[in-house]
Amino acid sequence: MAASRSFLLRISSILLCVFICSGCGGIQIQSMITPSETAEPTGTAILPPAAPTEEIVWFPPTETPRPLNTPTRYVTISTFPKIGDLLLQDSFSDEGTWQTFRSDQGNAVMANHELTLAIQNGESSITSYAQLPYQADFYLSLDVKLSLCSYHEDSYGFLFRVGNSDNYYRWQINCLGQTKLERRYKGELLPLNDWAVNGQVRPGAPQKMNIGILARGSTLKFYINKVFLFETNDTVLAEGGFGLFAHSEGYSPLTVSFSNLELYAPEK
Repeated sequence: MAASRSFLLRISSILLCVFICSGCGGIQIQSMITPSETAEPTGTAILPPAAPTEEIVWFPPTETPRPLNTPTRYVTISTFPKIGDLLLQDSFSDEGTWQTFRSDQGNAVMANHELTLAIQNGESSITSYAQLPYQADFYLSLDVKLSLCSYHEDSYGFLFRVGNSDNYYRWQINCLGQTKLERRYKGELLPLNDWAVNGQVRPGAPQKMNIGILARGSTLKFYINKVFLFETNDTVLAEGGFGLFAHSEGYSPLTVSFSNLELYAPEK
């Protein structure tokens, strides 16, 4: 009995020590399985490149526009003809010299030393004939002021060697700046020089110019701003009077004024 009691006291002492140790530091329990280490990356990650931000160009550059046509080299002012004495001068101050009128077709009005032809509405052609002596050979100089002219088929110009309304030469300029020469004989109209650019008259209005016509026998030469444009030969009409005209297709108004008419004898 004494031995059993001694054994129980020894066991109780051991349990008491275990309890005291657990209260002081706690019981550490280790797992028998060693956890695997997390593998670290062995290379550098490659990210997709960022999309470039598109730069907004507010005023993008444009190609330099090319001209619609290559300018034609025209004969220079050195070809301006030699002229003789002044034969006639008209300052457009006498209403008895030119026909003036107001009508539904258009108006021909003289004021401020100009004769103005104006067509406002509708397709129309108007002409003002001069009460001047007939001329055969001459150099004519006339100032032209174009105020309204936009539709390409509208035109204006000068009549010379006029016998009557069925017989004359007519030099006309359209709103594109092209020129054309026609002959009307016994009521039939024939182009002698078709529409052509000239390098002196630009399209549209307003603008000013000087036109010149040299008539000597069958030779007819034409000038703008004293620059030679072209010549032709025609023997049908030898002499006559003068006139001014304007034509509109009716799509837009047309207004043109003429002033400072001078006639010179051509030098032989």
